Amino acid sequence: MNLKWSQYWIGLFQDKTDELMTLYSPTFQFEDVNFDLRINNDLKALRKFFEGFIIEDPTKSYNKFDVFDYVGDNRLGSFQWTWETKHPGDFLGVPAAGKVTKTRGVTVMGWNAEGKIILERSIWDAIPVFQQLGAVPTPKQLGMVTA
Repeated sequence: MNLKWSQYWIGLFQDKTDELMTLYSPTFQFEDVNFDLRINNDLKALRKFFEGFIIEDPTKSYNKFDVFDYVGDNRLGSFQWTWETKHPGDFLGVPAAGKVTKTRGVTVMGWNAEGKIILERSIWDAIPVFQQLGAVPTPKQLGMVTA
């Protein structure tokens, strides 16, 4: 696959879950490292997780994803992305309603010969999110940097 395909894939999270699910093989491994979530060969469970990114009321919250880098070929690749979100409520137990946070992550993805996803592993930088929510101090707040 390539950068354009990765941008297409990540764009489906907003409100195209049905189309997104067609990209997955029934035999797959999925992992979100930050959420300690692993789903193997269970498309129903994967759909349920992905539906958590659907925004019911865009005036109250949103998710913006953007893939900006891709390395790999049509069987195995890695891409970097950014995620900006306006939180509708608490985020992982931290008060976040109405706040906007931004972070970046990386996904490693593998495809079978038919081009269906058989491997997806993502990890994202949670520290900036918690810093932006005020739950974790920044290096500047700790006096570690002056600029």
